[in-house]
Amino acid sequence: MSKTVAIAILACAALAQEYRLSAPVPAFSLATLQGAAVSFRPVESAATVVVFMSTKCPVSNRYNQRMIGLYKDYSAKGVQFVFVNANQNEPPEEIVEHSRAAGYPFPVYKDSGNVLADKFGAQFTPETFVIDKTGVLRYHGRIDDAQTVARVQQHSLRLAIDAVLAGGPVDPAETRAFGCTLKRVR
Repeated sequence: MSKTVAIAILACAALAQEYRLSAPVPAFSLATLQGAAVSFRPVESAATVVVFMSTKCPVSNRYNQRMIGLYKDYSAKGVQFVFVNANQNEPPEEIVEHSRAAGYPFPVYKDSGNVLADKFGAQFTPETFVIDKTGVLRYHGRIDDAQTVARVQQHSLRLAIDAVLAGGPVDPAETRAFGCTLKRVR
């Protein structure tokens, strides 16, 4: 794909974005990997963390153990996690196998047609969003600042979740996510 086409796709996705920082995120639905609809209501949890992830992206896969750690550390504190695969080139069967091989203790949901990814303006895997208990989007960005665990200096997502759980402001509210681009339906 040419650089011009990639920029045009990113610009179109940004225009479609409905959920913005400091604004409410309404209830939303996704499909289980078996095709059943599941609804999520951010106001029913202490915080809701939406993570866009991939089976094929090497950057996303470097975060598998960190995502498991986040889930284990925060789900017991009332944080609802919504792990989402929005890549059109990764079918449910592949996601099921990947989830099993990675040892995920959480479900992964399919965002067919990139509906939720478009509403959040998600561009990469991994990319995260934190919604507070009032349903307001408080953080958007990376999990941390380095693909290699040994080089991590800032645990951006953990800091954001901690701030939301404490009822304080998230600073910074946005960090630059990095990874593979989402493979959107055209």
